Amino acid sequence: MHGDRLADLPLPRTLHDELIAAGRARPHHVLPDTGWVSCWMESAEDASAVIELFRLQYERYSFRRPTSTVR
Repeated sequence: MHGDRLADLPLPRTLHDELIAAGRARPHHVLPDTGWVSCWMESAEDASAVIELFRLQYERYSFRRPTSTVR
């Protein structure tokens, strides 16, 4: 997050391309040729959409995490 209006997220290239094609994100504002995307928030709806992207990213990482019975 940058301030209260811009969120940047790293994504796998295929997901990056899908989200940009769907209009859900833009190429990163500084590094457009990477897997990063930028999402500008102008309204509560924009913020909700960004929260969904953070949730998507969280779920991707939480499902990849190996489970262990050792604590």
